[in-house]
Amino acid sequence: MFDNGSSPPAGRAGFALRFLGHGLALIRYAAIIAAVWASLRFSDDAVDLVINSGLLLLPLLLILALSGRIAASLSAAAAIAIFVYALGEMKLRYFDNRLAVSDFPFLDESANWIIVARYPLLYGSLIGFIAFALLLMLERRLNTRQVRSMRASGRARVAAAGLFAALIAFSAVNRHHHQWEVFRDDADCGLLKTCGVVSRLVYSTAVFEYDPPQHKGDPAYFLERMASLPPTNPTSPSPAPAPATHPDIVVWLNESTFDPSNYVLPHAQLPHLAMLDIDEHTRGASPLRVHTFGGKTWLSEFSLLTGLVPDDFGGRRSLVFNAVGPHTSSNLVRLLKSNGYHAVVLMPTFKRFYGAGRVYEKMGFDEVLTLRDFHEYDAVPGDEWDIATSPRLGEAAIKLIREHRSGPDAGQPLFLYMLSIMEHAPYLKNTPVSFGLDRSGISKSLAARLSDYIARLKTLSVAVSGLDRFLQADPRPALLCYFGDHQAYFEEPPPPYKYTLPDPSFITQYRLRSNFVTAEVPQVPTLDIAFLPSLLADLAGVSEDGHFSALSAMRRLCTGKLDDCEDQRLVESYKGYVYSDKLGLLTK
Repeated sequence: MFDNGSSPPAGRAGFALRFLGHGLALIRYAAIIAAVWASLRFSDDAVDLVINSGLLLLPLLLILALSGRIAASLSAAAAIAIFVYALGEMKLRYFDNRLAVSDFPFLDESANWIIVARYPLLYGSLIGFIAFALLLMLERRLNTRQVRSMRASGRARVAAAGLFAALIAFSAVNRHHHQWEVFRDDADCGLLKTCGVVSRLVYSTAVFEYDPPQHKGDPAYFLERMASLPPTNPTSPSPAPAPATHPDIVVWLNESTFDPSNYVLPHAQLPHLAMLDIDEHTRGASPLRVHTFGGKTWLSEFSLLTGLVPDDFGGRRSLVFNAVGPHTSSNLVRLLKSNGYHAVVLMPTFKRFYGAGRVYEKMGFDEVLTLRDFHEYDAVPGDEWDIATSPRLGEAAIKLIREHRSGPDAGQPLFLYMLSIMEHAPYLKNTPVSFGLDRSGISKSLAARLSDYIARLKTLSVAVSGLDRFLQADPRPALLCYFGDHQAYFEEPPPPYKYTLPDPSFITQYRLRSNFVTAEVPQVPTLDIAFLPSLLADLAGVSEDGHFSALSAMRRLCTGKLDDCEDQRLVESYKGYVYSDKLGLLTK
């Protein structure tokens, strides 16, 4: 019988339907085999094997318990397993690590889904999954509608529900079977130290088992060294008289910005980037040690605003911006506000993106703005990300500063924190190669992507330099700091580096400029980004609290280094003080 008791069509139509049905059946069987393979991959022991089997078994058991339909449950579970596996592989491709539990708050925020439109492979995979699911439904209709559906008995459905609960419980009990490793965003599964899909999700729950960092170092050693420091660093010139009022402070996080002249690119003719120049207005400039590569801007934001290192927080490293930042009793925003500043952040994305708007408010910002808060851009089509070009951000910053300086609160110093976005990946591999990169010894695809990237840096440089000129031309004291949050990700290895610094892919640069005379920052081989807020506070002449006094002292004692400081006893002692109950930096 076919459908409502009628016979299947005869002739060519019937043959075509039977042929299509057989083809779709092969797709279903292949999907089930692929789902089994994806479930058991990277299972290095019996515990991992049981946990990883949940990729297929958990949706299968749940759907079977709810519906009782065996064939439909198996097809749906296979589709779900393949989708979750593919999602992790896409994340590996674009963000250099696979799926973890900490990623689900990102997926839960609807504003974050705009990122899918930026990556063709992501939305292509989503479309492919939908098409795949429709094919499975079609296969079900063609091949099994005329056959009585196999249904599980009531006892079998209860057993399926019991097995589902047991597998969940087993995974929960064994969530510490392998140690989640902060520096790799993975657990130590097997010789390859790579976990399967579900075991990775299970072990990554360590990020939710949070306690303030514990350091065994005795704070006494750091406090003794701190007390021995002279009022100012003896290697720096005597500080000039401070301005009558605290200077306005503008900090511009430059997305994915790295000086391309630090790559080994023989015969390339790189453009001049004025924002990287060092002149009489430059107070500080050096390589900047950051704690992320190719993405996760929020880790650099966390260090900039709190003066803390994400790796100190163990498995919660990736969540520190949202989970720890708002619970700091001292941060750059709170410090400046205690010194009379009005604090504003200018975002290049939705205010809800990564939940950043809420975090900024909880950290103390008075206003959270995007370009949609500036009526000049009302007629510009697109969302916040689409319209957030670096020149527009620079224009909006200048307008905001002008309005503040001419408004009723003009006597209040301004802290403006802003971020660019257009320099972020992906970079187009079909970009015409320029800047002589076709003669630099790198692959054609990398030369194309690097051409796209450098062109974006040129646009950024014009915007940053325009903002700098505006501040320099105004008599009101101002500090301008801009820095790269991490290096760019080209979807293939970057060119070799000219320098020999440790962990070269975790280096960018910063520039600190002012329109008034002040002490120059002593040159250091590298400056850890966690010290950048203390540098701003020092040069602005604000009254510092215990946390920022310690930051400033540690910066001078280790000449800009933190975790890579030669005196590791001092590092442990410093962290023992910073995270001590006595200082009370983190609220539990």
